[in-house]
Amino acid sequence: MSHKHPTFLRRARLAPLAAAAALIAATSGVALAQSNGSAPVAGPSANQTSNGVVNAQNSSNAQYTNFPSNGVVNGNGVDALAIGNQHRLATGAAAALTINNQPLTQPTVDIAQQVSGTVISTTSGLIGVNAANVIGNHDGDTASVSNNEATSTAIGSTAVGTMQITGTAVDMSTPATAAVSQTATGAVFGTTSLTQVGIRLNQTGGANPANAMDNLGLSVSGNQIDASAQANTTQAGIQVQGSSVNVGADASSTVDQVATGPVFGISSVGNLLGIRVQGTPNQPMTDSTLSVSGNQVQASAGGNQQTSNLQITASGDVVQAPGTVLATTATQGNGGVVIASGSATTLGIDNQKPGSANNSYSVAGNSVSAQADGNSGSNRTAVAAAGSIDGAVLETTNSQTLVSPVVTAGASVLSLGVQTLDSSNDTMSVSGNLVQAQAQGSSASNQTRAGASNIAGSLATTANTQVNAGGAVSAGAGAARIGSSSTSLSGSSLTVSGNQVSAEATAASATNDAQLGADNTVTQSAAVVMNTQGHATGPVEASASSNLVGAATTSATNATLVVSGNQFSASAASQKADNLARINATNGVVDSGAIVVNVQDHQAGNVGATVADFINVSPSPQPAPMLIGLRADTASGASLTVTGNQGASDAIVNQANNQVSMAGSRIDGSSAAILYNAQNVSSGNAQSLTWVNLGVDGNTVADTTRAGGHELVVSNNQFSANASQNQAVNSLEMNAVSTLGTGGLQPALLGSVQTSAGDTSATTRMDILSGNSVATDASGNTTITGNQASSMARANVANNQLTLAAGTQASDQFALLANTQGNVGAVTSTTSLLAGGSAANRLDGNITTTGNQALAVAAGNTSLNSVQVGAGTALNSGSGVGLLNAQANSGNVLATATLNADGFSRGSSLNLSGNTASATAVGNNAENVVNVSALPGQQMASAQLTSTQINSGNVSAVVSGSYSASGVPSTSGINVSGNRSSAVAIGNRATSSMTLGVQ
Repeated sequence: MSHKHPTFLRRARLAPLAAAAALIAATSGVALAQSNGSAPVAGPSANQTSNGVVNAQNSSNAQYTNFPSNGVVNGNGVDALAIGNQHRLATGAAAALTINNQPLTQPTVDIAQQVSGTVISTTSGLIGVNAANVIGNHDGDTASVSNNEATSTAIGSTAVGTMQITGTAVDMSTPATAAVSQTATGAVFGTTSLTQVGIRLNQTGGANPANAMDNLGLSVSGNQIDASAQANTTQAGIQVQGSSVNVGADASSTVDQVATGPVFGISSVGNLLGIRVQGTPNQPMTDSTLSVSGNQVQASAGGNQQTSNLQITASGDVVQAPGTVLATTATQGNGGVVIASGSATTLGIDNQKPGSANNSYSVAGNSVSAQADGNSGSNRTAVAAAGSIDGAVLETTNSQTLVSPVVTAGASVLSLGVQTLDSSNDTMSVSGNLVQAQAQGSSASNQTRAGASNIAGSLATTANTQVNAGGAVSAGAGAARIGSSSTSLSGSSLTVSGNQVSAEATAASATNDAQLGADNTVTQSAAVVMNTQGHATGPVEASASSNLVGAATTSATNATLVVSGNQFSASAASQKADNLARINATNGVVDSGAIVVNVQDHQAGNVGATVADFINVSPSPQPAPMLIGLRADTASGASLTVTGNQGASDAIVNQANNQVSMAGSRIDGSSAAILYNAQNVSSGNAQSLTWVNLGVDGNTVADTTRAGGHELVVSNNQFSANASQNQAVNSLEMNAVSTLGTGGLQPALLGSVQTSAGDTSATTRMDILSGNSVATDASGNTTITGNQASSMARANVANNQLTLAAGTQASDQFALLANTQGNVGAVTSTTSLLAGGSAANRLDGNITTTGNQALAVAAGNTSLNSVQVGAGTALNSGSGVGLLNAQANSGNVLATATLNADGFSRGSSLNLSGNTASATAVGNNAENVVNVSALPGQQMASAQLTSTQINSGNVSAVVSGSYSASGVPSTSGINVSGNRSSAVAIGNRATSSMTLGVQ
């Protein structure tokens, strides 16, 4: 058995963890240089400085001021663009520097931009039909407002710094450099503020029967209201293409960006986005079709944004001289406030006529969104050859620093849907609308890739570093009301379905990969990913909110209401990473390695996520339940169905998905796969809250009176809260179609370390027919079934999978999985599901409360560790397999679940069955599995499994379940069966299994 060091480790030269960033790109302008002759070309440079105020304003109206019989407002644009510095390409130019079929003499693109003055872009006005004095007969008239656009764009500096080199046989004998440097210290403001986008009809002239307003066809669709503000944005890179490429000198694409001024992107429609009908004549609007669909309000704000790409493509071979590097490097630093805000006061239909009858209303597919980024970048270094790649050294290095005091995104709508006074026999649909906010301190996508027939002596390295030195990152998305608001509903139907409210806040996120792929073989090469993320201080918060999803009215009579499939999500994370190192060779891998190293360190700052309503109480908003269903004083006849709605709040401090993969027909020599994950939280709490009220509720403090056989179904709704300090999914795989490990020791090492000191809490509250949601008069059937409220709080979570597989035999394998976890913070999980049914809210009809669940799980440390080693024939001597698990918890762990499924009936039947309340609390939890298999008599590997757990914190599980049924003597049948309450508290729990045997 050989004990030599793997060749790739002897020769690897890992790049320092360096810099990152820059921006999007302009698409027209001046090409710096182009050559098609024989003389050498050294590329140009550009330097731009902007110190004064740059201001673009557009105040315009595109409108009708009367109501024509068939009015159309279509395809209008109201735009404003302000740029401090712009370096752009001429129309048709492929790059800033283009070199075709000639020798290279230090080709260079060098762009430097500085902006210190304020850059302002403002768009305002009105788009649509704005008829303030509608008289006469408009029976059957139509109006359409569609595909109009209002935008404002403000950019500090924007640049394209690219190079394109083409030829038959390209000889890169001198260095090639593309570099962009940008500094922005001035303020950048982009604002789009419109008072109206849509149709407003104000009927005048008194109650004259000749002033008809029936059979209308009104549509507002596909309009776009945007605001964008960006301090620095750039596109850089080098593209090389030839039949063969010889790399005899370094080639680099470099971006350096600094932004310190405030950046605001604000997009709003202050009065109306949609349709409003109003007026003095005392006549209802009838038999009309009104639609508001596919409209967008978008806002974005960013400090630094960049894309950088170094790509070599050859139809033959690519050969790189020793000591040379192909590198993409980006550095970004942001210290300014970044705010993005998208809003609409009324999005939908507002019928203020005295009555509404037999109308069809639809509000569908509209969106209000906001995106805020401190730093964002996309970097790629790649070589693709139809022949061979020899000696390539590829490096992608990204560095991002955030010191901005605030990066925040807010998306809000006051009223999303339909508003009427008295509604009779109307059909209303509010579906597929989106309110979304996303805020990211720093985000990056980094790739290093090589693909060829054969790859030899090559190294692909991706290194990412992100630091939050003191910024608060927040995202809030809210719609005060989604659905309808009417004085009264009589015989009308309303469907509120498929709407989404989502918010995501992340201080740092990265997607990193290094990949080598060959149709034939990969020899003496390595793919390496190194990710380092640090959070010094600053909170990270996300909230998704609504006061009401459904219908609000004083009275609902014979109205059919369905609220289904709506989704609410809030996700907050300090640091997120997806890391992948992969080597894949069809005919085999020899003396090569794949490595992922992930390090995440959070020093201070809370991470919080909330799905609920918010009450504005000084000094800060306080959470309150979000009502999903009907708010009314009386509900008589017909039905309300609340089904399939979902909500989740997720607060995770450090989150990682790490993968190492090596595959081929054979994996020989001293090949290795290594994965190391280290996550730490020194202080800072992870807190998640989800709070909803399902069913019917009264206005203000009044109770809802259900009468006249009103049917109610609340079913299959799922709401959850999840919180963790550290979460990781680690996967390492070596997979050979035939042999694994011929000719040398092959280590497969997976190590994960997680430590946490902050508190972790997750809370879910689900109220059904609770609080003011009561019935005090004769009502129809009430069904509450299949609803689930759950919470999960776990300080450290690891899912570790190590897999070795050989189609025939495996030799000299050393497979080790080691998991270490330590927690000292308190962990609390709380779930409450209250389905009100006491004597105070007696119900007639059949009452069914079945299959509802209240689940709470709390754990200090939890891990799933699996080692799978399999050989088709023999697993030869010299191989060893090990699994080591060590967990220590000293924090108090508490899980609490409450389920109240009481019912009181004044008649008919009452069924309380199959409801579950469960609380599980564990100090340390581990599932350890080792499976080693080969043909009978051919398994000669040693194997070891060791698990150590120490718990010194208090572990408590508390359950409160109430399944009480009662009724007046006339109640025909009462069934209480199959309900279950369970409380489980365990200090240490481990399931360990080892299987050594035949396949």
